[in-house]
Amino acid sequence: TIGGLLLWYELQTQPTSVAVAWGAFGLVLFEYGLLRKITQFRYQAYVGLIAAFTRIFFSNLTSSEPGEFWGPRMYTILPLVLIFFFVYAQFPEKEENTGRDRRLHFDVLLAYLGTATIVALFYFQFPIEWVVTSWAAVVFALLGAALLLNRPLFLYQGLLLTLLVLARSMVHNLFGAGYFGEGDWQGRYFILSSASGILLATLFFAFRLRGPFNVPQNLGAWVRPLAAIASRPEQVEFFVPVILLTCMLALKMRAGMVTVSWGIEGVMIFLLALAVKERSFRLTGLGILLLCVAKVMALDVWGLQPRDRYVTFIIVGAALVLVSFLYSKYRDAIRQYL
Repeated sequence: TIGGLLLWYELQTQPTSVAVAWGAFGLVLFEYGLLRKITQFRYQAYVGLIAAFTRIFFSNLTSSEPGEFWGPRMYTILPLVLIFFFVYAQFPEKEENTGRDRRLHFDVLLAYLGTATIVALFYFQFPIEWVVTSWAAVVFALLGAALLLNRPLFLYQGLLLTLLVLARSMVHNLFGAGYFGEGDWQGRYFILSSASGILLATLFFAFRLRGPFNVPQNLGAWVRPLAAIASRPEQVEFFVPVILLTCMLALKMRAGMVTVSWGIEGVMIFLLALAVKERSFRLTGLGILLLCVAKVMALDVWGLQPRDRYVTFIIVGAALVLVSFLYSKYRDAIRQYL
């Protein structure tokens, strides 16, 4: 405690350096406590690292101008990210010395501090509309790390951040006032489309993460549903971008083109389902096409201009014919994963 206060006092003229100093001090304490097997030093290290994480919200994250790529915000926070993950990686898999640390979940805490620091950095680093895209890139990296390092913790972080991307996109990018200020094609379509595309790209990792991390049988009743969701990460990584794209098309497309765009989306989803052989994806594509048919019969026939009505009939009809043809051609393959 005295050492941390001394660092804070000596670095008052450079407030952005305090968090880095506390993080480095915590790293030294942890390494010494791990080497000498002294629990108290490691606990002091955890306090110092938590203090460093808290400190960045008071000085470091707002230390640079918006849009400035390399500045005090970047070069003072990135070392903390490395420190958090380095300390997390230092935990031995099997050692009695750190058994109590693991029971208190300090290793999990440090991993979450590292990821939370990146998420907070991207929130302040990128233009406010592009935050969701940057977070989607973090999801991609987390699922890749979970597969490469065989660490389920990164999978759980990726799923949580995926839900955060969904919430942020809905609250700000779709229904927030800031989104309607963007009148060009980039603000209307490209931002959320890029975020959704990155999330769909994570399916490459998500399908491979279904098997390695099975649901333990001794979980509590309230944890088991969450663990079951984590055991099928491809469902989350698929439905979140589909929801975003569907809502974006409904809100941002011209009224006469909403059904057309949904029809094209349904066909693309159905083609993806055939490629990855996933039943829930196929049903989603069919559901969107049925929604198009219902919308045509209930609204478009009566409310659209003649040109838009004819275009809608042609596109939706062609989509239904194409899906029917694919169903007939790949009937045997589809039956295998019903």
